[in-house]
Amino acid sequence: MRPRKLLSLLLCQLLLTGPALAQVIPIASGPQCVQPDPRLDARKSLFVTEVDVVQNAVSLEEILRRLTRESQIPGLRPIDLWQQWWDTQNLSPGLGMGVHCDSVTNAQGDPTLNGFPIECPRSEGSEVAVDPFDPGLPSFYEPIALVNRMDLMPEDGSNCGEFRIIFARHSGAQQRLRRNLVIFEAVLPNPNPGCETGGCRAIADFWAELSSIDDPGIRAARLRGFFLNGLPREGVEPVIKIGHFAPGAGQIRTNQFLNSNGNSVVWQLREYKLVQFCASAQATCSLQFMPVSVKTNPWGELFDETPMDIQKRLFMRHFLTQVESLAEPNLNAFFNEISNRFNAGQSNSQGAENDYVSHFDPSGRFAQRIDLQLRRIGSDLDPIDIIRRSQTQSCAGCHQLSNQAPANLLGDGLVWPPSLGFVHVTEDETEQIGGRDHFKISEALKRSFIPHRKQVFETYLAENPCEDCFTPLASSGDSSTPILEVDLASDGFTPRPPSSDEIEALDALLKEGRSMKTLGGSRLAH
Repeated sequence: MRPRKLLSLLLCQLLLTGPALAQVIPIASGPQCVQPDPRLDARKSLFVTEVDVVQNAVSLEEILRRLTRESQIPGLRPIDLWQQWWDTQNLSPGLGMGVHCDSVTNAQGDPTLNGFPIECPRSEGSEVAVDPFDPGLPSFYEPIALVNRMDLMPEDGSNCGEFRIIFARHSGAQQRLRRNLVIFEAVLPNPNPGCETGGCRAIADFWAELSSIDDPGIRAARLRGFFLNGLPREGVEPVIKIGHFAPGAGQIRTNQFLNSNGNSVVWQLREYKLVQFCASAQATCSLQFMPVSVKTNPWGELFDETPMDIQKRLFMRHFLTQVESLAEPNLNAFFNEISNRFNAGQSNSQGAENDYVSHFDPSGRFAQRIDLQLRRIGSDLDPIDIIRRSQTQSCAGCHQLSNQAPANLLGDGLVWPPSLGFVHVTEDETEQIGGRDHFKISEALKRSFIPHRKQVFETYLAENPCEDCFTPLASSGDSSTPILEVDLASDGFTPRPPSSDEIEALDALLKEGRSMKTLGGSRLAH
């Protein structure tokens, strides 16, 4: 896509959202704070899987209904949005509701996304024909976790981090080969950006107070209000808004293993943006799930030197700039930033595609250049340690491929903690915590990720005291939905919706210059 067209998309989005951002409500002081509970319960305030809470908080149908209502598109129903989403994994023309997995192909006619091959079609495309909203059906998608990721808040407080809802197909509770999970990951705007990170204090207080509430019914009601209505008195927007999953904001991810009709599929993770657009000023608008690349997930063959091509050369040159950050001697600190031009459109938790180690030659020239970087920074790690660490940052690596790590596999005595096979929270098993049923979570979450997030959250509460903040508070009730207007008729083309690659480019442009360092560190994965 030409830069001029991409810029016009961006300008249209900014023009449509600008007036809403200008509407402010003067306030005399910042949010009313509470002192952090010294007994902060991470399973109530950070990673909520208590069955009686999550299953009475928010349903998938309510989320899709809220999104369709916000779009103001006449006649759009939750089931329409659901069908369009999964039709992206079918061959064209499918239901004719949007893009399909073969909408973009390479010179050989093979389907691609972001320039890399994708599996097309997938059996999950059959979800267009099911009812995901009926609790009495195997196709029902039940909520299994509500997640506070304030540790992903940028250090400048440009947003308040991510807030997530995980759903699992009910069939997976009994049938190990009929599983499908989806996760809505909303980036929540800072209601008081002039206060920087302190502007998110009211959100932190909301989650911290959940630790002191014993009644699961009360906690469920409060979480329901937070996700669907926000915190109106503090100017905090609802989590569920189109713009919070749009380019430049959050995303929706899937973890797929839905075998059907005798077909065997591999565990695969994918990623989507929610996009509302109009093909022209006069056309009917559309709201769609648009497939995009899976972040921090370079195509596996980029690690393979044979044969060498320009794309691999560029990737390896970029990867060498990440060696120092990958060499950090802390399980929660090492990371790599992967330029999106190298990210694939799928992440396979089985097979060799995402097994970076299998593509890497430990005696090749690439390994030698990694070794030079390690010696330069005084590290005793081997090049293979760096590749294994990079693999843990990919979806497939974190979910399955790094599970069998023996002692010191990552160097520095670090051992990657395991998932529950292919997931980190499961729909098919519960565990008792304090006498109540919780959907079971992985050892990686228990031993590593959640303790780190708890420490970050408690530090935030301690370092952002209750104090006046004389800044305007953005109104949460009147903000407009970001709408992309695409009109290529002036170039002699028929007006059409944006492609996945164009949405990808817009997402990157909107995030350009944003600080990658968060309260929890520079790692954005997991």
